[in-house]
Amino acid sequence: MNNLVLLTIVTILSFSSSPIQGFSSFQLPIRLPWEAPASSALRPKSPIRPNDKVVIFGATGGVGQLVTKKLLLKGYKVCVVARDEDKARGLLLNEDDSDGVKSSLEVAQLNLVGDGKASDEELQQVMKDANAIVISVGTTAFPTTRWSNGNTPQAIDSDAVSRIANLATSISTDASENKLRRIVLLTSVGVTRTNEMPFKILNLFGVLDAKRSGEEAVKAACGKANVSYSIIRPGRLVGGPYTNLDLAKLFQIEGGAENGVTLQYGDALLGDCKRDACAEGVVQALENESCVDVEFSMISNEKRALSSGEWGEAFEGMRQ
Repeated sequence: MNNLVLLTIVTILSFSSSPIQGFSSFQLPIRLPWEAPASSALRPKSPIRPNDKVVIFGATGGVGQLVTKKLLLKGYKVCVVARDEDKARGLLLNEDDSDGVKSSLEVAQLNLVGDGKASDEELQQVMKDANAIVISVGTTAFPTTRWSNGNTPQAIDSDAVSRIANLATSISTDASENKLRRIVLLTSVGVTRTNEMPFKILNLFGVLDAKRSGEEAVKAACGKANVSYSIIRPGRLVGGPYTNLDLAKLFQIEGGAENGVTLQYGDALLGDCKRDACAEGVVQALENESCVDVEFSMISNEKRALSSGEWGEAFEGMRQ
């Protein structure tokens, strides 16, 4: 028995050139009953549920509009950050919406870039009670009038996204139920393939580099705060609502007849993604236990739309 104990100690020490370093990296796989719970027990990376509060940046964009409407109909409290409150309410609410839906929508009139940019305190005030945050911001890949007043890819996809993530995760919270648990960021396929076609062209003015920088900021901020993240990289967005001047808008490209989707871990897909299917992906990423700390690409296919259970299976399957 003494020889076995000696052999075990020697084996542990062999993993490090320093005996102290070797022992410090060796941890028991269990928590003893008298020990305090780990930080993850106080800030669970659990999915959101109806009546939780979701703050959405980019809610007046095509996908953002659909995400907002889906969450309101499901019974969530939604706060959207927009430059123009009247325009936002006009886009996001219908006359026949119930009073409950209308009262569940809050609009914070703030700018993320350019003149009158919101202060850190203003942004944190909006996000202080959020259980989840959706970031669906962006601009055109090539210079257009959308770039006016500083709304460039670097300013919105990198700087603004980084700022949102860092401010949201730095808000002091207690151990109550009302705290940030999940951030979902919408970017694009191709962020890791900028040396390949067609992404070389799409990235001529740095839009994919900026989106990739935003992704890294979200992952770093969430890692420090023990908040879960989901990064969704859709293919070219098609189908209404149309908000950007591109070929999909010019020719009213609707994509496939159904809302089936193909998901793949990382950044490996190429194709179109219907906005409605993309929006459903965002909602499922918020609600699904299986979509924790993951980045994946998504395109549409001709199959039927997935059920909530099938979304969970798809999230689990893409990790394998």
